[in-house]
Amino acid sequence: MKKIVSKALFEASGKQSEAFLERGSKQLMRLAVLIDVLYALMIYKMFTFLPRPEIDGFTKADLVHVLSTSYLNYMVMFVGFVLVIIYWMQSNLQFGNLNRTDGKHATLSILQVITLMIYLYFVRLDVEFEGATIALQMESIFLFLSGLFAVWSWHYAIRNNLLSSSVTPVERTGVYLKLMPEPI
Repeated sequence: MKKIVSKALFEASGKQSEAFLERGSKQLMRLAVLIDVLYALMIYKMFTFLPRPEIDGFTKADLVHVLSTSYLNYMVMFVGFVLVIIYWMQSNLQFGNLNRTDGKHATLSILQVITLMIYLYFVRLDVEFEGATIALQMESIFLFLSGLFAVWSWHYAIRNNLLSSSVTPVERTGVYLKLMPEPI
């Protein structure tokens, strides 16, 4: 009953209240902070892939040997770092063009980051198990899902008037094009 009355009042007014817009703007700031923290955690986690004496059981005398034979760890870290930076830049591009967000848009944005985190997990498994087919398949699936959530959240933002009024149609299309290579 309350939803029906609320919906009727909203439709009768023909526009969104100032409080509604303000809440969406605050929610956007909180979402951006949460996503930045998740990206920071991904970067931190990549550094834990590096060999550590207390875990890997090597001494000062073994250091040169360990560093020269751990190239796969460095490769995983480098690839992961590049991907995290690319996706973080895409996130900034999307969020920089928004005025506000809502629960559905926030959920799509968080799902994008979570699927990227899972993708990085399977990259690690791929290296550890030397190209295991299932790890490669899961990498493809989760990278696809991450890109899909990125495009879906942008599409949702456009259709639900979450964008800044200063974003031009050319810029809208440009963001789509920058997001499209991942899901395709």
